[in-house]
Amino acid sequence: MTLSIALLLFVSAIVITSVSTANVFAQDSGNSQTHHSVPKLTNCFEAPIPKVDWSSCKMVHTEIHFADMSGANLSGMIAQNALFYNVNLSGANLQNADLSGGDFAYANLSGADLRGADLRDVDFYHANLSGADLLGANLLGAKLSGVDFSNAKLSGINLSSSIMINANLSNANLQNATLVNADIRNTIFEDTNLRGADLENADITGGSFEDSDLTGANLGGLDRSGANMSCHGNSACYFVDTDNP
Repeated sequence: MTLSIALLLFVSAIVITSVSTANVFAQDSGNSQTHHSVPKLTNCFEAPIPKVDWSSCKMVHTEIHFADMSGANLSGMIAQNALFYNVNLSGANLQNADLSGGDFAYANLSGADLRGADLRDVDFYHANLSGADLLGANLLGAKLSGVDFSNAKLSGINLSSSIMINANLSNANLQNATLVNADIRNTIFEDTNLRGADLENADITGGSFEDSDLTGANLGGLDRSGANMSCHGNSACYFVDTDNP
């Protein structure tokens, strides 16, 4: 009788040990699978260095000065009221980023991808946006004085009532852009594509449209006092293109 009870206890211990081992193995296997299936989260607190990946990060109280962030990936980032003063963001990806209310004074955004970005009320004072792609970006209320937009893609952009004094838009694409009531005094539009653009009541005093294409552009009420209108494609130009009066 005693032997039977001892044998029964021994068998039970083996069964319990086996089950426990199986459960541990299953948990380890599950953890292993989970570890491989969960994508690595972006560290939004990395140092602002070239090619840093801050995509889809939500940044709060961001203040960056004089850093080199060339080639950085900031796509989808939310950084409202952020300060990127004199920061090198050349070639950076800021597609669909929310940068509204920010300060990019003197920043280098040459060749940057800003398609679909929310740039409302951003201060771009003397920033370099040459060659940047701003298709679909929202620039309403942005401060654009002294900005270099040369060779930039701005077709269809809405710059109504914007202040863009002393800016450079040479060779830029502003086809079908809206600049109604814009203050663009002393701004350079040389060899610029302004086909179908709306510049009604804009102030281009002291500016230049030299060699620009204004075919189909609306220049009603345009204040062009002292402006260089040696453009083509519009009756307001000194040299009217007879093929596109």
